[in-house]
Amino acid sequence: MSQPELQHAASIPRNVFTLPSPTDITLTPFWTTVRHVDNFILQKSHAPGNPIFKNLLSTIANVLDTKQPPFRILFQRDVNTTCLQIAVGETESSVEAAWVWIERNMMPELDTIDDPFEKESWVVEKISMIVTTIDTGTDELSTDEKVRSASRAFRQLFDVPPSERLVSYYSCSLNGRQGWLYISENYLGFYSFLLGVETKKLIELKEIQDITKENSKRAMFADSLKIVTKGDDVYDLLVQLTGQAMIRLLRNAGGDTAPGSSNSPSLDRSIKSPDSQQSEGVSSLSSSGGVLVNPLKQDLAEQKRNTELCLHFRLPLSERLMMEGLRVGYSRCEQPTGIHNSYFPGRLYLSETFLCFESINRQAPPQQHLALCSLVLPLYTIKRVERLNSGSYGTAVSITVHKTIAEHFCKLLSHQLVQQKPTMKLFKEFLKTCESEQLVQEEYNLIDVTDPVGGLGVRFGYPGDARKSKDKAKTQLWRKYFSEHGRNLTMVKLPEFGKLVRVGLPNALRGEIWEECSGSIYLRLANMGVYEDILKTYQGQSSLSTEEIEKDLNRSLPEYAAYQTPEGIDSLRRVLTAYAWRNPELGYCQAMNIVTSAMLIYMTEEQAFWTLNVLVDRMCPGYYSTSMYGALLDQIIFEQLVEKTMPMLWNHFKKTDVQLSVACLPWFLSLYVNSMPLLFAFRVLDYLFLEGPRILFQIGLAILKLNGDDLLNARDDGAFLAILKHFFTTLDEPIHPNSRNEKARRVTKFNEVMLTAYREFSMVTDDLVTDMRRKNQLKVVAGIESYTKRSAIRHLDDMGGFEKDEIGIIYDKYFGALYYGSNNQSDKNEGTTMDVNTFHAMLDSVTTWSKVKVSHEESAENAYMRQLGDMFIQRLYNYFKQDDHPGVTFQDTVLGFSEIMHGDIMGQIELFFKMFDHDHDDKLENVDIVDMVKELYWLLVQINQDAFLAWDAVCNLIVRSHEQSEILRGNHLDEEACAEELANLIGLGRVDNALPLEKRIQRIESLLLDDVNPLFVIDIGLPSFRMAVLTNECLEMFFDHGFSSSFRLVKVESEQQKSLGRELFENLFDEGKKLAKTHMSTPGYYRTPSPSASPSMSPSTSSNTSNHITQETSPPPPALGQSLSSLSLDDSQQQKEEKQDMSTQVDSLLSELGHHDN
Repeated sequence: MSQPELQHAASIPRNVFTLPSPTDITLTPFWTTVRHVDNFILQKSHAPGNPIFKNLLSTIANVLDTKQPPFRILFQRDVNTTCLQIAVGETESSVEAAWVWIERNMMPELDTIDDPFEKESWVVEKISMIVTTIDTGTDELSTDEKVRSASRAFRQLFDVPPSERLVSYYSCSLNGRQGWLYISENYLGFYSFLLGVETKKLIELKEIQDITKENSKRAMFADSLKIVTKGDDVYDLLVQLTGQAMIRLLRNAGGDTAPGSSNSPSLDRSIKSPDSQQSEGVSSLSSSGGVLVNPLKQDLAEQKRNTELCLHFRLPLSERLMMEGLRVGYSRCEQPTGIHNSYFPGRLYLSETFLCFESINRQAPPQQHLALCSLVLPLYTIKRVERLNSGSYGTAVSITVHKTIAEHFCKLLSHQLVQQKPTMKLFKEFLKTCESEQLVQEEYNLIDVTDPVGGLGVRFGYPGDARKSKDKAKTQLWRKYFSEHGRNLTMVKLPEFGKLVRVGLPNALRGEIWEECSGSIYLRLANMGVYEDILKTYQGQSSLSTEEIEKDLNRSLPEYAAYQTPEGIDSLRRVLTAYAWRNPELGYCQAMNIVTSAMLIYMTEEQAFWTLNVLVDRMCPGYYSTSMYGALLDQIIFEQLVEKTMPMLWNHFKKTDVQLSVACLPWFLSLYVNSMPLLFAFRVLDYLFLEGPRILFQIGLAILKLNGDDLLNARDDGAFLAILKHFFTTLDEPIHPNSRNEKARRVTKFNEVMLTAYREFSMVTDDLVTDMRRKNQLKVVAGIESYTKRSAIRHLDDMGGFEKDEIGIIYDKYFGALYYGSNNQSDKNEGTTMDVNTFHAMLDSVTTWSKVKVSHEESAENAYMRQLGDMFIQRLYNYFKQDDHPGVTFQDTVLGFSEIMHGDIMGQIELFFKMFDHDHDDKLENVDIVDMVKELYWLLVQINQDAFLAWDAVCNLIVRSHEQSEILRGNHLDEEACAEELANLIGLGRVDNALPLEKRIQRIESLLLDDVNPLFVIDIGLPSFRMAVLTNECLEMFFDHGFSSSFRLVKVESEQQKSLGRELFENLFDEGKKLAKTHMSTPGYYRTPSPSASPSMSPSTSSNTSNHITQETSPPPPALGQSLSSLSLDDSQQQKEEKQDMSTQVDSLLSELGHHDN
């Protein structure tokens, strides 16, 4: 049977057939054969008659996970051979439907085959085709039989949709009851059956507010779920799944349209995010059409590995890991000057586009978080791969592999290199946009670079004094580093690289080094021309984001000369609008303009665009969303770190009610750009791109510690802000201006901040920040959701007569349906309004009639009834939706439910009258009545569960509507003829000799829709329609209370008040929004025009205050009197420097500029 033949065969029972699996019936005495025809066997599980033994066996089956559905169908190719299980069922009717289908569609074909093995092969092929065709997108396609069985049990136990994929399942206990824990894409379920007592719990992942690992202590936590496992498998899975659930929840909460979506609905959105594959979460892992898939748990584990690789090496999130953890040794073929040991043992990772290496050993403080040697090598930069027998290649890299897995690695590498040939052609052209190429062209003359590469600073100048910051000396050191260790896309990062970044980047190279550290350079090469395409595609278009951007353009670093000219403003506008078009869900957010305007001073528009993408999407996720959940999360983490490291200062803040968020939230949102003088703000960005987001916490903690004594005297938010503002204006001042030691006089307050950040707060690691984010993200999102919910309810134009609690339930139902329907939304821009499928899902949660299960038999009668139900739900959806809305909004839902649940009998009749008045002429005609009869019949059957009574009611409606029409026309009414026709119509549905429903409906259509001589001619208005309805008791009861009472607003048991309370998040939200709108856009906030213009201040005494704050003994201050080598810019000194090794030169420059590592 071919695929088309299979699709057009008789209706195939759903959720019954399984992938064939061997079963030995000789070892299972608890099965009784009910039917045995040819090679097929229908069996039923046999349970002891004694209830005690029955419960005991059920308990054992549940504990040992051997419970199976009570019915199954087997195929046996010959007597005394192993059977194949091909179908299972929970009910006799479901397995009977499968048996009938087999008799009709498989047994006749098998009769034509003589060889038993050919029969078995044919059955396996056909059953597998059925499963892969009918059960697409479900776990029935899993290659693991245990996963298929467990998923089947999970769906049957908890009545979840067949498309809900099981991730994993574990044996565990709940309050001492042994059972099974099921983890799916969206649910956490527990089931236990012990000695006749059943326990069943189902929790939505989006409702989980916290996940912690607790030691098992019997009865210490009442009604709490305690999971005992050998490792972290369950915990990690739940953290990963709930983290993805929280992101999806934030996207669907609130009901606001995507701020970056175009005001022109016809615009085709062809620009997609390079990282979009990873951002889709679990939904991107769903199986597609007829292909066997791995268990979802394996897919999630692979997704986690891919994400960790991309974040660690700053790769595009679309990268997929091909091979990990290969133990290798890295060395260079030629020994660079001053490098005494150029061999680094480490691990090698191969992705689709990159070869990544990281040494095992770490660097010395303060760079102890970084590897001693790291390399990210794009495969398209590799010209040749061969075995090296000599050192004749000056820039070659030798990778020594210690294991036999090298052969497999070489094959993978060769295959991936072939895939990169198209990108290799773009590589040479791309190098022309890299400043490092221009810097070394005199020595290597690789390409011809004539145009200057850089941002607005090339024309309008760079902040600060280039001579004072020793920009020329820094550039010479970078030239040497590029010569010895590679540049741009092929650079090896050694300890000197970190030192060169920390000492301050030269103006001309800053933009490129930011690109390389953040990984945005890889996105720019992989998407050459995309930035220009976005601008061309959306030229002349407008959106909510573009309107907000226009308001903030003139408030973006107004003290910098470029942003006082059209050139600078236009450049900033283009970058911000391009990002808003590329990511319409996020669009534009306050403070994004501040960060972008800072980057454009050192970067071209295209460089800034892709770096902004990495910064917003990966390095600071959630900072620039409408809810600012990322900034709020990190603000809470920052406060927890303050409490842990400086308890005395924290207690003072709590006692005086000083809000840290007032000052510190803008630090994180603007990345200190809007707080510090520009010269030092750019230094912070240097550290950020090098170290990652943890440096933001370290710098913030250092600032508070160095101002500890003054902050302990602050009594309110105003004094708190004044102290920090004064501190930022003095960052360029020396901390020991009167010292006799020249080196000591060079150490500025900014140097002290960074020294304190690295030395005092080195305990703030990437792992610590990640762990704290995991622990707090559920609480943060729950608080934001609670805030968003209250805000959405407050902004409703019409409450529809509902109480506040009822509106809250409607909100939960509405956005809950949007949440689960977001994976299937064809148009992501309409994610805050409902399509008809999502509307149906919402009705399933509030009504008793809309949830129509797919019958195993799927008879013609059931299929036709389901079709009628779909028609009515579509009609109700159209009635709820306003004409000018793309879908049903939250306000539409409230008003629609209000009309149904609060309307009296006359209002309900009018509602149905309007729904079926197709041409809106305030009249119901024959075609309207026919549609009403069909859909009303289905609705009456669903609500009353009485098909004959429903048929009687709709037949009465037809005849009485005809009578009312005749009365309106003034015609004589033949009551006997009407009674006779009514009896004939009702007779079609008699129980003893009822015609199929579809035939009855066709009979009605022939009577009413005959073009020549219809039996009934109906043309009635609302008053006459009411009269027709009220003549039938069934219809009167339906419109009086039956329909309205079928809608029930019941709060889900798991819906509880979200943690952290209203006060915390309303404060953070209100204060954060206010600060973002005022302080972020106020020129010169926390800033003076120039560091050199700052008045001279007295020496800082903050080194003493730290002991009082932490009540600990701080490490001794740096040996400022120590003799350090210095740099001079005269020619003779430069000649001496050329003879020094790279490390010594960098250390000298660090000392010259007041940096001390030890």
